[in-house]
Amino acid sequence: MVFKTGPDTLKKERMLLLSALNERGELIMLTERFTRLNLQQLKNSHTFYCRDCREPLILKIGSHVTPHFSHYRHSTCATFSEPESPMHLQGKKDLFLWLRGQGLDVSLEQYFPSIRQRADLVVRKYRQLFAIEYQCSPIPFGRLMERTAGYRRLGILPVWILGGMPFRSPGKEAERVYRCSDFQLSFLRHTRHHFYLFSYAPGKRKVCLLSHMMPVSAKTFRACYAEKPLSAFSFPFTDDQFSLVSAPVPLPEWFAERRRWIGLKIQFGKAFQDPFLRHVYEAGMHPVSLPPFIGLPLLHMAACKQHPVEWQFYVWLDALFALRTNAAVSLDELLRLFTVRMEKKEIEFRKSPYVRERNAAKAMIYEYAQLLVQLGLWSKGKAGYHMNKNVFAPKNTEELEHMERHLSSALRADVSNGKAEQ
Repeated sequence: MVFKTGPDTLKKERMLLLSALNERGELIMLTERFTRLNLQQLKNSHTFYCRDCREPLILKIGSHVTPHFSHYRHSTCATFSEPESPMHLQGKKDLFLWLRGQGLDVSLEQYFPSIRQRADLVVRKYRQLFAIEYQCSPIPFGRLMERTAGYRRLGILPVWILGGMPFRSPGKEAERVYRCSDFQLSFLRHTRHHFYLFSYAPGKRKVCLLSHMMPVSAKTFRACYAEKPLSAFSFPFTDDQFSLVSAPVPLPEWFAERRRWIGLKIQFGKAFQDPFLRHVYEAGMHPVSLPPFIGLPLLHMAACKQHPVEWQFYVWLDALFALRTNAAVSLDELLRLFTVRMEKKEIEFRKSPYVRERNAAKAMIYEYAQLLVQLGLWSKGKAGYHMNKNVFAPKNTEELEHMERHLSSALRADVSNGKAEQ
């Protein structure tokens, strides 16, 4: 991978390559099926050169790492890279063979001098060039976007593929809870119905998919997980290739997690220094007594960093204030008020080249508002949304648990009637 030079440039690393020129200018690709004897004969009978700087290269044939070319230690090649791993080398090779197996015009490790970037793979399809970046090691989000913008300036569509697993650590399999890093979440994508992450794990030769992601904390998600062979996919990737049957959220566990989150927020939050706690107290409420329809599981909220209790409280509060002076509140007005909170940093979204903040905010506010309509708490007319009844906060744990059971029954009924993803 290649980055622009400057004071914040990463330490220069020797690029590990799968392609080189020999002394006759012929392209040698280590993606071909060479035996170890073939590789040793190749090494003994040829000299190799970098396709870009024309400096000599070493052909390395180890027993643990994919065979590759490397610059000598004191190379002056302008190509820069983050350190490459055996996973990255094998992943590039696997993806190259997968693309070529589809009859596509694909090149390996192509360098673009005008933007000083080298793509892992470049593919042409539908008269369009795609640059595939197989990213195994964490990089700052700013560099990811810089590289994305560089390709787009050349009219090339970048395709980022996460290397390894799409989560840092899984919980118990039966609980379907997964913890992701900020780096992994920078590859977050979405369909019309849910958010997902996918990666390619060359050790398994599988595409790993985490779908229907619902946050239970800042970096922990309830989700569905599956693995499929790379051969089950075609390029370019489309959302319908990543569809999984969603499993219903176990609502008693969800409400238990909600109560735990509120308890931790009170314990470790700094009262009036915490925007959420301050707004709750200023509204004359206590976090523990928030009604359970504030903090519901939704499919469009994975891009939001705030817990569902936080952002749904803000939507409810903004609607409540708006309806004091208006007969109804529109979706656009709810989005405008939500955007004000985003500008104040009370609400933040995860950074991903595949997620547009405003679209993500509108989708999750709409899903929440529609669910409140289904529950009978709101109604929708031509002018917008109305609140149907006064909602009372639970006075004690028994009342809260009663409200949770009532809400669970109503939500299960909506799911059984096919309303969950409308």
